[in-house]
Amino acid sequence: MARRRPRRAAAPAQGNQCIEFSRDPNLHVSEKGIGATFVNRKRKELRKIKYDGCYCRVGGAGRADFIIGFDRLIDVILELKGSDLKHALMQATDTLGRWRADAIHFPRIVCLIVFGHTFPRMSSKLGVLEREFLDEHNTLLWIRKSAAERFSFRRLSGRP
Repeated sequence: MARRRPRRAAAPAQGNQCIEFSRDPNLHVSEKGIGATFVNRKRKELRKIKYDGCYCRVGGAGRADFIIGFDRLIDVILELKGSDLKHALMQATDTLGRWRADAIHFPRIVCLIVFGHTFPRMSSKLGVLEREFLDEHNTLLWIRKSAAERFSFRRLSGRP
């Protein structure tokens, strides 16, 4: 009888090539010409995890591009998307489920989908999608245009 390999432990926060730490006042994350800039005026510790294809190598499931952590308080699941909103929602939802079960997640988690090339035409329905996501997953979802704004962790967490 063949021996089974032991389950791979969760990636450690320090020393993982998929995880970077920074105290820069602005953290810009981009992929394929689509980007998001996070404001960090007080230079708190930021954790940037390259999630899709690096930290998470689960096949067949949706994976968001990055997870940006702020001061051990909040994680932002970030999906940078060209145009497919339905696929972006699936990736954020799948990542949210897996990330909640990961040992290194921070206490609060929010999701952010940033569009670049083609912003969804149904912009009037985006607020409805964000509310439905909150009701279904008990998690805030933000859908925004690439480079349209700089993101504050305070605002993303739902505080004015």
